Amino acid sequence: MRNTYQSFYIVLLVLLSSQVFGQGISMSPTRAFFTGNPGETVTQTITLSNTSDKDYVFNINTKDWKREEDGNKVYSASGTLEHSNSNWISTLESNITLPAKSSTEILVAMEIPENASPSELTNSMLFFTQIGKQEDQAQQQMGIGIIALFEFGLHVYYTPPKNDKKSLEITAIDEIVAKEPSTHSVAVRILNDGNVVNDAIVELELTNTASGEDSKLSPINISMMPNTYQTITFTLPENLKGSYMGVTIVKMAGTNDLRVGEKTFEF
Repeated sequence: MRNTYQSFYIVLLVLLSSQVFGQGISMSPTRAFFTGNPGETVTQTITLSNTSDKDYVFNINTKDWKREEDGNKVYSASGTLEHSNSNWISTLESNITLPAKSSTEILVAMEIPENASPSELTNSMLFFTQIGKQEDQAQQQMGIGIIALFEFGLHVYYTPPKNDKKSLEITAIDEIVAKEPSTHSVAVRILNDGNVVNDAIVELELTNTASGEDSKLSPINISMMPNTYQTITFTLPENLKGSYMGVTIVKMAGTNDLRVGEKTFEF
């Protein structure tokens, strides 16, 4: 019976984490972009706010991460991925107490190595992981109650000073064949061929070539590291029949430059 309680606890821990974050704890900004020359130390200030009636204690730690082509993030130990800067980052404290109804500022420092690449963008994640109180730990060991411990992360990027090329390219637009004939999806594959982090909105609109009726799908936000691909999947309305012209538009943040791709589909 104890194992059952523990499994129940672990599942609820994962499911409730994002809800707890939204109810009382916030961070600003959620991404930190550092730049500087090799050998320099640069800093930024992050603000944590607690609007709840509960005090929290967090451990500060770093991890590496990368985004797979489907957009999912994969985390690894610090310093293990090729484009990691986790070992460059430091804070004044390893643990931080955030009292109820308060805010605190955290100074994040990045010491850029002397041998840092003059052109390679690097990244990591600075995590704030809640430390449970003694009564929480006692309840966990006994398998009693629901204890919602959580963590959230600050995306940390280093961009060399001369990196300023913002560019995305649509490399493919393909229909995804589903088991159910009434269900269709379209996959748009995009390459970040620039040398900076690129945020964009991807849109897809279908026009029936016979009737002229338009179907505009909900736009999808993306964020891409340089020299990476991302495939964005749009689920189309059910029971589409006939010939459709699909138009994909990629709108890059901070610029009026667009990328447009077209493809005809037969449903």
